[in-house]
Amino acid sequence: MLKRGLVKSGQALVLLVAGCLLAWMLIATNRAAISLKLPWSAGLVIGIILAIALVLGIIGVTHWLARQKTSWLMFVFGSLTLIKVPLLWGLKIAPTSDFWNYHALAAYSAQGMTWKAMFQHGLLGSYVVFPHALNIANFFSLGTAFFGQSYLVSQLINIGCTWLDMLLLYQLGSRWLSRRLGIVAALTFYAIPAYWLYSTLLNGAEPLFLTCFLLSMLGLTNALKPIKTATSNDQWLNLGLAWVATIAANMLRPIMTVWLIGLLILSLWLLLQPLRHFRPTLRKLLVFIGASILLFAGSSTLYNWMYGVNLAPSHVSTAYSLATGTDEKTSGQYDDKLMTQVTHDLKVTPTANGAYAKIAAKMFKTTDHNIHQLNRQGRWGSFINLKMQKLMAEDYGYNWVLYNLSHTKHQTSLGHAWYQFKPLLVALSFGYFDLMLVGALVSVLLGLALLASHNQHLNNYFFFSALLLDGFTLSAMLVEVQGRYHIILYLPLIFLIICGIATVKRHRLKNIREKAC
Repeated sequence: MLKRGLVKSGQALVLLVAGCLLAWMLIATNRAAISLKLPWSAGLVIGIILAIALVLGIIGVTHWLARQKTSWLMFVFGSLTLIKVPLLWGLKIAPTSDFWNYHALAAYSAQGMTWKAMFQHGLLGSYVVFPHALNIANFFSLGTAFFGQSYLVSQLINIGCTWLDMLLLYQLGSRWLSRRLGIVAALTFYAIPAYWLYSTLLNGAEPLFLTCFLLSMLGLTNALKPIKTATSNDQWLNLGLAWVATIAANMLRPIMTVWLIGLLILSLWLLLQPLRHFRPTLRKLLVFIGASILLFAGSSTLYNWMYGVNLAPSHVSTAYSLATGTDEKTSGQYDDKLMTQVTHDLKVTPTANGAYAKIAAKMFKTTDHNIHQLNRQGRWGSFINLKMQKLMAEDYGYNWVLYNLSHTKHQTSLGHAWYQFKPLLVALSFGYFDLMLVGALVSVLLGLALLASHNQHLNNYFFFSALLLDGFTLSAMLVEVQGRYHIILYLPLIFLIICGIATVKRHRLKNIREKAC
């Protein structure tokens, strides 16, 4: 009884935190939308209507696909992916900022130039402080080496990743709950307007990152909840796949420590439950977590070996991100002055180690100053609220496309008209995200109500989904924020939504059975 009470209390606490965060995110998202001061227009109204129509379309397509063979499912997923391709010719992208750097470094690597040579020629710039950026370029260089140096190659890689993500979400939803809910998860993800634009037209790391993250989740699911015909070797194989995918995901976005912490807490909760068949697989899970932690701890040494360059230890980039994330002047966003300071120190300090130590010391000092100012002025509340608005801004898809549009004579009429589409696309993006947040919030309330029952299977899925939401949201608030950084939150939101739908279906079936009796 004591163990059961502890499990229920822990699950309730995690769900309550998730509910509070979702309410906060919903408020912040709408404040971010209002702050854009979009003129009230037909485009704004149509965008909101289209967001509702998308949700209704997902319901209708899911109802039809759930009755069809898997071949139809693959056909629909493939067709939805191919719809993106014509847009590549309608909107000519000329990458800027990090997107240009990823493309340029990938091209240099594909041409046979070593990373050490790039460093010696000054081509790596401040990326020596941010090894994950080099990893992103390195991943894209594989495609560039095989298929050429056109920017189109990177765009097609990301489009391919979104297709894989749909399949992986379908597989995860089917293994967790049901085939129908797997379809819901895949279609809900595909239809996110801001991410649809971002992952189609830009060479950001997020599509590659999400694919690796979902591979890790599916591998762990197959290892912890094996199918009846799976052997012990199959479980180890899936565990190995999950480990490789986790390492790859952390190389692209060094936030997978949150994932490991979530798995550790989940392991503890499963050990407290009378689920004896989970005990052998939990030992394998602990091996997986331990191996991942060891490699994460040695990532700096690994990257130095991979690139042949003395890159900055991980604490240097962490120091920079904390300094940026506590900067009230930029609301926790990119600060050009801080980056200029980093670039200056890299140029004037004689040795790399000396520069890294100097940068870390300055960044930690800046963080202390920022925190002192916020404490002295008592402005933590307004700062955190504004920072959450910047993190939850769902106009990142439209804006990043706008910033990277080519304005040469070769630009298409669609590109020239992009400004006019802003009310429509931004309203559609915010409206759809609002519906996702509301759906997840309702699901959390249903999850809390479900704790009164003894459905450990569904309770555990609610618990883990909420745990991921809590971890990724709170950790993001500690460091630098951008609208595109909340892309990782789409996954726990979708998982919570399908858990909520499963709860409603379970309640309906229970009522039908009671009436039949």
